Amino acid sequence: MPWHITSGGLITGAIGFHKRMIAFRKVSWLWHRLRAMPPQEIAGRVKVKAQEWTATTTLRTLDDFVLGAVDAGSMRLPPKDKAPATLREAVKARKAWLFGWKEVLLDGPPNWNLDPLHGVEVPAEVLNHRELPDGADARCVWELSRWSEVVRLAQDGWLNEDLGTLRLAQRWMSDWLEKNPASKSIHWRSPLEGALRLINFCWIDALVRAGGDAEIVAEQDRIAQAFVPMHACWAWRKRSFGSSANNHLIGELAAVVMATRRWPSLAKVICCPERLWPMLEEEVLRQFAEDGGNKEQALHYHLFAWEMAWQAGRVMDGLHGPVLKRLKDAAQLFCDLSLGSWDFGDSDDAQVTPFTMDRRHAEREWRAWMLGEEKGAALAFWLGEAPRVTSAMRQKWITHAESGHAIWRDEAWTARVDASPLGFGTLAAHGHLDAMHVSLWSEGEPLVIDPGTGAYYGDVALRASLAAWEAHNGPVPVCGRSMPMRAGPFLWREHHDVPKMEIVDDACVVRFACDGPFMKRSVQMAGRSARITDEVCGRTAHVVTWQLAPEWEMVGELTWRHANGAVVTLSIEGDAVQSCEVVRNVVSPRFGQVMEAPAVRVIFTGRLVSTFSR
Repeated sequence: MPWHITSGGLITGAIGFHKRMIAFRKVSWLWHRLRAMPPQEIAGRVKVKAQEWTATTTLRTLDDFVLGAVDAGSMRLPPKDKAPATLREAVKARKAWLFGWKEVLLDGPPNWNLDPLHGVEVPAEVLNHRELPDGADARCVWELSRWSEVVRLAQDGWLNEDLGTLRLAQRWMSDWLEKNPASKSIHWRSPLEGALRLINFCWIDALVRAGGDAEIVAEQDRIAQAFVPMHACWAWRKRSFGSSANNHLIGELAAVVMATRRWPSLAKVICCPERLWPMLEEEVLRQFAEDGGNKEQALHYHLFAWEMAWQAGRVMDGLHGPVLKRLKDAAQLFCDLSLGSWDFGDSDDAQVTPFTMDRRHAEREWRAWMLGEEKGAALAFWLGEAPRVTSAMRQKWITHAESGHAIWRDEAWTARVDASPLGFGTLAAHGHLDAMHVSLWSEGEPLVIDPGTGAYYGDVALRASLAAWEAHNGPVPVCGRSMPMRAGPFLWREHHDVPKMEIVDDACVVRFACDGPFMKRSVQMAGRSARITDEVCGRTAHVVTWQLAPEWEMVGELTWRHANGAVVTLSIEGDAVQSCEVVRNVVSPRFGQVMEAPAVRVIFTGRLVSTFSR
């Protein structure tokens, strides 16, 4: 009998197969996630799940809690007359640069459940932030609910003595509270998101009350009562632990430190800030290495975690001793390695509180503030004196050996070499497969780049591809590598060994072996040339992909011209170069921003010398 398959049967079968694949991926992820946890953590997570079943009872314990008065000395606002005139104008803008590039006009309370990058509104009943409809990404939905833009309204109202703008900030907050009841919207899925709102609310509250209007202050008392106890208890009781205790835990602890310092009555339902601050100090010392590097191995998360810790320490007058030294060392590493674009590791271009003049250039403003430069004036106004660091030395390799990074700067070139571990803890949640990667800047313009991050949950395939070995330029066997293995958007298994890095005769040398032959890479900066030599044991064919920034176009055989007119030539030599081709790859200069850019893909065995010349 012949087979007859209707179109309806095909569709039904396809849907069934898709559902089975989703179920398989969920089970696979859960299995690998459990493998990353020690037994005590598994027991702790069972306890957390049990607490979720009694969430309503937990929330009711706050029904009769009275927040009480603020400690006026907890949030020190700067003298208003010291504000730069450019800052007074900047805070008037009624638009947001989400993730540092997406312009969004704000003429009223935002749609809090909208993913503004993908134009997708997430239904209120959808609570699983890992699987949102129509390609929406939870990170994008959460962005406006961190309340950076509400802080900006409060800054404008206070700096420019505009009571109407302070009332507008209050209307936005009331709108959010009305539309996002506790534990019943996507904005209550991550305790870090609540913590970031709470940190920003501490600033909003100080700015609004400083306006001095009695009616506005009375309304602020009402909003604070509705907002603070719930958010503070949520961040505290749901705080990250075990294998998940990364930058999220720093943020959650920073939030409750700041909140309990401002509202002393919270000690009755959490604990006093004097007990909380040592917990945060311990996390800072645990998550930042002795050379200042954040162990997440993602430069943007380095600054993100640093700012949260610095804010809390400032409120507690606790920036002294070992924690101050560690944060100063971390500021030095950030200034050494930051180039203002194309960071390494994960980057979702997050900000905590909008202290900079222009979010599009936030990283450069933070670096300028730490270096005591004029471009950091807005940060200096809000945060005061910086943990002063020094500019990176010229014509000399600067290394942060424990964290596995080296930087070279001269008039012609900047080079950044990666010899780092995969990431922090058993998850290495924000690490990329970038060991041996080299980034180059020619006269300050990015040339050879790290490809970026792109997305988190909204486009899992893009996230995986941009973090992969093949997206970076260390030599990779043509047949690929099977480890480390990505077992989920924030979960790596079978971490690679830490590469070995040393400076030999003015060259930065990295040695590494991972699921294949031993490799050696030497980076030599010489005048108008950057020379990178790769040596691989055995006869296994390897590929190196030199990913260029989007602003470069090919104008001749391996000759490239920048949009500003600068020209760079790449020469390729080696024992056995099998092929050299120009391809176009997807890159992501900012979170959610995706574009194509040229790349040179070279297959070789033995030895390869790649020389970039100006």
